[in-house]
Amino acid sequence: MAVEGQRFMTKTQHYRKVTKPLLERKRRARMNLYLDELKDLIVDTMDAQGEQVSKLEKADILELTVNYLKSQQQQRLANPQSPGSSQVNFDKFRAGYTQAAYEVSHIFSTVPGLDLKFGTHLMKQLGHQLKDMKQEMDCSEPNDEPVNLSERKSDEHVPQKRSGSPQEQEENPQGEDVWRPW
Repeated sequence: MAVEGQRFMTKTQHYRKVTKPLLERKRRARMNLYLDELKDLIVDTMDAQGEQVSKLEKADILELTVNYLKSQQQQRLANPQSPGSSQVNFDKFRAGYTQAAYEVSHIFSTVPGLDLKFGTHLMKQLGHQLKDMKQEMDCSEPNDEPVNLSERKSDEHVPQKRSGSPQEQEENPQGEDVWRPW
């Protein structure tokens, strides 16, 4: 029973009186935390550029951040990627792709019971895909010297025959070639 003069709060009254102020306090604390992080980043950047900052208000922090982001965006638009950078990226991709193909080939050559016909088909497909990507890369960069695909390594993308051990010959009776990246 309620004591006379005292009554229970409804959920709405409880929200307005207790919960809403707590939520607002948490929201402001979160905003201030990220503003402090931005301030530290801005001060470090300005110190590196030789500018000294004594005090920054919240509006100053936001203004400097917006100006910095705008200048970064303008630099990106003014200086697009250098022409050779896409070739460097492709070379890195190719190295990773070749390593992955090597791993697939290693699995197919060492794990017993895997379908060698499927493995051969898969390795050929991986080789053809890499060749196609290289051709697309060559066509998309007209400023670079054309690369003659016939000058690539002779063992690249070419299936190699397995060694003649009896166990391997039983697994691969047709003597199909298995592509290996090495």
